[in-house]
Amino acid sequence: MARGLSPEFVENRIHTLTHVPVEWSVDLRDKYYELDLKMSQMKMLVFNFKWGDESGPLPRLANITDTPSRILKLDLSLNELIALEHEGLLPFKQVRELNASLNRINKFIGIEVLKNLYSLDLSHNSINKIENLVGLSSLVILNLSMNDLEDISYMPSMVSLKVLNLNNNHLKSLDGVQALPKLTELSVQRNNITNILPLTSCFHLQILNAASNKVNSLHTTVGVLTELKRLEVIAFHGNPIEREKNYQTDILRSSNVMTLDNISVRPLPKENLPSYDAGSGRHVQNIETLKDAAKQAFQERMKESKGRMEENVNFLQRRIIDLQNEYVDYENKLKTDLDACVRYLDSLTASEVGGVDHDQLRGAIGTPNSKPWHRRKEGKPDYGGIKDTDELLKATQKELLRQTPGV
Repeated sequence: MARGLSPEFVENRIHTLTHVPVEWSVDLRDKYYELDLKMSQMKMLVFNFKWGDESGPLPRLANITDTPSRILKLDLSLNELIALEHEGLLPFKQVRELNASLNRINKFIGIEVLKNLYSLDLSHNSINKIENLVGLSSLVILNLSMNDLEDISYMPSMVSLKVLNLNNNHLKSLDGVQALPKLTELSVQRNNITNILPLTSCFHLQILNAASNKVNSLHTTVGVLTELKRLEVIAFHGNPIEREKNYQTDILRSSNVMTLDNISVRPLPKENLPSYDAGSGRHVQNIETLKDAAKQAFQERMKESKGRMEENVNFLQRRIIDLQNEYVDYENKLKTDLDACVRYLDSLTASEVGGVDHDQLRGAIGTPNSKPWHRRKEGKPDYGGIKDTDELLKATQKELLRQTPGV
């Protein structure tokens, strides 16, 4: 793809948003859009045109690129981005949802321009440090799963954040969650966490998934759970404490948990509902209608999730094939360089061998560095114009002397 996305390409990737959450705090009477740039083979988020400046009057026939403030959802997933930089994100100051998962991002220095961001997905990248989140005071959902994080102690104060996913990182401690006063859902599955002590200040926490870690003290864990009065769902399976004899008993005694390790351990509390005439059957009918609606919603969500999963799998399969082809091409390049190098070395005289730089020779194999055998080829005498027999014999003798060791 040419450097920079064209306006035609961008306009073809813009779709109308059919559902705008109330939580995004926008005028629901207006029309809004999603810019879907996933699988665009991007290594940088660069445009070869200028987005519209909405500070002045708009053109009579304005298109979407003239009104970037109407774009509330931006999908950059399944590309080859290594960074999210200020210049590329600047047109999207009103974006509420950004998906930059499944890239190669190791830094997101420009993310601070998205002051209105509600949801940010940076999963499946190469991030090893949390940075540039200070100004995101509206951020509610943050997904940093499948990265290279070892420490979150520098987590900035994020007063609106409610959902945090840190699954599949390299965390040893939860120190840093104290900066998230409204946190209600935390996922830290498959890390190296040894205790959950920092959670004692997360009074709003309702869901905790800390499965497959190294939490080893049931007594300390129970002490923390006692303070978390709103906690209803927890998972500790795959931790050393799971092997404790009183594991389930102690947790249930010290908390209000309804679900432990994906198993319902307490019935849901029944609300005081108005009484119904048992003979009318209306109550039963209402319940069945609600159940059908719930099942339909479940099926729709599963279908949507399956579609995204299959799309991601297909993309990754293509990327694997590309990597395999790149490997074959590189192997062929190495073989070509090696053959040329061997022929070059075979052609050297004894005096020339002494002048060969060992490191330079190694550095030339499979790299764009200058190659000694190319220079020799360029400097080789041209005998094509020799007609005279005596001259041809002299040239032949000269070449034989050059290739004879010790001469």
